[in-house]
Amino acid sequence: MVSAWNSAGGDGDGGSSSGETGGAGFPAVTAPPADPPLTEPAGAAAEAAAGELAGEPAGAPEDLITEISVSVRKLADSSQRYHTRAEQRESVIDYLRAELEQLRQGERRGLLRPVLAEMCRLRDDLLKQAATLPADFDAAKTADLLRSYAESIELTLESNGVVTYAPEAGDPFNPRMHRRVSGEPTADPTLAGHVAALNRDGYLDIEANSPIAPAEVTVYAVTQGEQGQ
Repeated sequence: MVSAWNSAGGDGDGGSSSGETGGAGFPAVTAPPADPPLTEPAGAAAEAAAGELAGEPAGAPEDLITEISVSVRKLADSSQRYHTRAEQRESVIDYLRAELEQLRQGERRGLLRPVLAEMCRLRDDLLKQAATLPADFDAAKTADLLRSYAESIELTLESNGVVTYAPEAGDPFNPRMHRRVSGEPTADPTLAGHVAALNRDGYLDIEANSPIAPAEVTVYAVTQGEQGQ
């Protein structure tokens, strides 16, 4: 029995050899090598990797704050320049407005110059007549003198495009050309709304065909009792 076991299992050296092959002819299994030790903490490595993936260099918050400050300063400078230009525009507008007003005043004076010249001559004539009136100057002569001055003024107005007009009694009342100052009762319904009398002449701008001062008139009006009949 011992001889058979020795021949099958071999001696001590043979047993050692079969142990190296894993026994029963199987190869030996070896353990994997151990991982190398980490040289830095895992949290720091993760932050560095995240920064590299995001493409942000170290110190990005400080750089961002600096960029925001620069942008704010640029915006403030741009706003200041805008307000400066706005003030300059306002000053130019005020200057042009003042120049336009002066031109308008000059234009008005130029348009009124002929009338003003006639008014100056009329004043001189009135003063001259007042200084040379005779002692026997009565009311009739005064009326004639005043009418002559009224005609002089009428000629002055006509030379500047303004004519007088006077509606007659019986003319239809025209609210554009006439101004009613009083009413005249009448028993004739057909006269209602017609001119009864002229109180003051009207003045018409020839070029604009528009009254400068409408004629003041008295208009016929039918009384309420007569309307009921």
